[in-house]
Amino acid sequence: MDSAKDIARDMLKAINVDGSGFIGAVAKGLISYPVSLGYLGYDFIDTEHRRKNQDDKFRLAELVKRTTFNRGVIEKIIKVFMDDFSSRINIPLIAKNVGGSVAGKVFFSQLTGVNLGAVISTRAVTALFSGVIIGSFLSIGSESSRAIYTARYLRERNHIIYYRLKNMGDLDLLYFLVEDTVKPFEKACEIDKVDLGKFNKICEHFFGGL
Repeated sequence: MDSAKDIARDMLKAINVDGSGFIGAVAKGLISYPVSLGYLGYDFIDTEHRRKNQDDKFRLAELVKRTTFNRGVIEKIIKVFMDDFSSRINIPLIAKNVGGSVAGKVFFSQLTGVNLGAVISTRAVTALFSGVIIGSFLSIGSESSRAIYTARYLRERNHIIYYRLKNMGDLDLLYFLVEDTVKPFEKACEIDKVDLGKFNKICEHFFGGL
């Protein structure tokens, strides 16, 4: 099992603290052809869910038709996960215990009265995206299969987040674009449900590393 420090390090990487950044994570996801082809192959043999998959592909086609893919769309998706994470933080406790860089302390000290989820989301979204490029990728069979199954796995893990994204205009189908970025925060939220002490340690390491 990953330590609190390891999880916090992954969270810091996801919001570009180490310089690799969100654009790198999304680009890596978009060009992971072996992964996408794996989803396409599974889609082909998954006769049990063929009708459901077809319905989701219609949803995806409508999403591509009506949506301009830009920074705002990606930020809306990420913010759902960051709001979930930030809602669990014991701010007085973490403010008291946070160590690390002066930047981290200053950042945390500015959070009073501020929407923490929005602050972290803004840090995560480091570049604009081309609607033409993303729309083209989603039109490819392998990427559409990946979008469908990744959203379905999200529903199995966290149906509240899944339906929140779906009700925002079928944005659950774009989860695969941000999966690598938000996954460390998802993991932290899962830990909060079973081990509050470890979650608080994750938060201390995270904010101390900013």
